[in-house]
Amino acid sequence: MLEWAYAGINFSAKTTEPWADDGGIECAAHSTLRQRLFETTLTLIIASWEIYYATYHAKNQLGTSFPREYARERQGRPSVLRRLVLVCYALLWGIEIGFKLASRQLIYILNPCHMVTLIQIILLTFSSNYYTRGLYRLHVGMLNGGTLAIYFPVTSTRLFPFEVELYYIQHILILVVPVFLLSSHGGYSLEPVGSFRWTISAIATFRFYHYLVLQPISLLTWVNLNGVLCPFQFDPFIGRYYRLWANIHQTLFMIIHHKLFSVVARTCVQFDIRRIMYYTARRQHQKMTISDISKDK
Repeated sequence: MLEWAYAGINFSAKTTEPWADDGGIECAAHSTLRQRLFETTLTLIIASWEIYYATYHAKNQLGTSFPREYARERQGRPSVLRRLVLVCYALLWGIEIGFKLASRQLIYILNPCHMVTLIQIILLTFSSNYYTRGLYRLHVGMLNGGTLAIYFPVTSTRLFPFEVELYYIQHILILVVPVFLLSSHGGYSLEPVGSFRWTISAIATFRFYHYLVLQPISLLTWVNLNGVLCPFQFDPFIGRYYRLWANIHQTLFMIIHHKLFSVVARTCVQFDIRRIMYYTARRQHQKMTISDISKDK
């Protein structure tokens, strides 16, 4: 019934392995059902424990509240710049959906990077509150996909002009928008470097999403969504247990990426040009006020 969403995917583009990166019957047969059940059960147990730990045991660590780090929360309507960024970002995402509809590959919109883009559009749309601040911190732990997509691009399914360029623009914006939100008077803040509550929550969310959402859809359609059906050709851990290896190296990478991104984002916000201009203008105003007082004397 939903074949129109993946009818345009080419399952015959094979290179070194007997299966295609995009999916197909050979890709679906890479792992037995018994192995998939074992890996899914093990991963969900680990993810459930991570949610429990992040919710209860890490509750008293740093980072449970939402301090206004480097940004003052703006009351009322969002700034013109923020609304402009929202319009441009939503337009790019709409063009991306249009490309996938035209190529009959809409199923790829379920890939994690597109979901992160949707979260960022939501954060740009709504004003800051307790839930959006939590969503902001959670999604910052999921930005590793943007970095991986830039260094290991998968563009073979992009057929239209400007579609490859849009791929890079989208994934660069995935890394830039959180810094913009942090510095745009939105009241958002990053998890302290010494706390891992939101990092663990993001990792567990990724596990649930891959094994409970992407994997069933991939098995029904034979589409290799984010590598849950069979390993990509460039996977250094290609083999029978590549998913277990992926759980290990991606967990480590998400932790490292989250903490490094937090450090870089804080550094960028500290040197925010708008803030520098604000303090420069404020100092000039103070000097003018002091000079006026001295003249009156």
